[in-house]
Amino acid sequence: MTRSIAWLVPYPIPGSGGHRTIFSHIRHLAERGHQCHVHIGEDRQRNMGEQALREAVEQFGPCPAQIHRGCAVPGRVDLAVATAWWTAEVAAREVAAAHKIYFVQDFEPCFNPMGDLYIRAENSYRQGLIPITIGRWLARLLRERYGARADFFEFTADAETYFPIDAAVQEQAVCFVHQPEKPRRCPAIGGDALAIVKHHCPEVTIYTYGSPEAPGYSFDHVHLGILSREECNLLYNRCTAGLCLSSSNPSRIPFEMMAAGLPAVDFHGDNTIHDLPDQAVLLAERNPSSLAGAIIEILRSPDLRETMRRRGLESMRNRPAALEFEQFADKVERILAGEQIKEKEIAPLYTAAPFSADLPLPPVPPPAGEGEEQPPPRAMSLYRRLCRNRIGRVLKVMWKGYY
Repeated sequence: MTRSIAWLVPYPIPGSGGHRTIFSHIRHLAERGHQCHVHIGEDRQRNMGEQALREAVEQFGPCPAQIHRGCAVPGRVDLAVATAWWTAEVAAREVAAAHKIYFVQDFEPCFNPMGDLYIRAENSYRQGLIPITIGRWLARLLRERYGARADFFEFTADAETYFPIDAAVQEQAVCFVHQPEKPRRCPAIGGDALAIVKHHCPEVTIYTYGSPEAPGYSFDHVHLGILSREECNLLYNRCTAGLCLSSSNPSRIPFEMMAAGLPAVDFHGDNTIHDLPDQAVLLAERNPSSLAGAIIEILRSPDLRETMRRRGLESMRNRPAALEFEQFADKVERILAGEQIKEKEIAPLYTAAPFSADLPLPPVPPPAGEGEEQPPPRAMSLYRRLCRNRIGRVLKVMWKGYY
């Protein structure tokens, strides 16, 4: 049965993985016969016409839905879908719908310092909407911390985009997702880890990508900027190890690395052990030393690399992109049919202890010219010191009124 679904979506950010995920799911629901409406909030250009908004949306692919400026939803719809914390407030208070869900891709409170925005983002989980999260950890967190009846769908990767390339020539190289505009990606900790790697393995090439802004590291590296998905797959096939850090919900990138056959390193924590599988990735303690040690272990151990490569490919064969779309659509249609969420137990998939290493940061080399011997400072004459002191006393009297 065709149902009307109103999606409340922040203004599309070019290259945004979160928006790509949202519009991919909208496209799949439309293909299943549902009538989807996309309501774009935070319009950065006032009076944008529908065609301009459609172009902003369809940078992520065709979108068989009606596009509207603003989050005002006229009339009553069968389902309202919030996609960010502030859209959850709008959906809860201002949208008339038979059912309301919350499409949650990350723990958004941690995007902000502790304060108004943090608390408002937390309160979005208390609005009575049904959360459906990407990944298991988020669902578990929302259940335990906020009492939400949360369900989830699995992280997947598009096998037509991410796959092993038999003809690829592999380098002794590490690629790192450097995104300073996203603090949750921990660019400083990642940079320190790579400095240690480069110190112990100077022959290894370090590639950074994911942002137009180059890191400016003191060690040799190659910054590739923003890559297409196809270019990412080529990079993963060339490298020996990948580093992708997330202090909140896992990124999709480790799953895409696994699908390409690349061993990946990330933080060990509740936010990763519930979604990343044993032996396919190496999860380290949350410090540069341990991350660097994990990368060096992969670089120096062909047997470990092969085990991780094989296990990663096996894991991702069971996680095609179609699985994600089917899981989410099935949950939406069950909610539309009036069924209650059945909470499945969520246990860690990664059971190994965190990798630990004690490798101190190497000394930072001084900028060019600073290491040269400098002539001793010229002694200040008595006359100059008296003048300086007198001026200092005059200024103190003028400022404080006393000597």
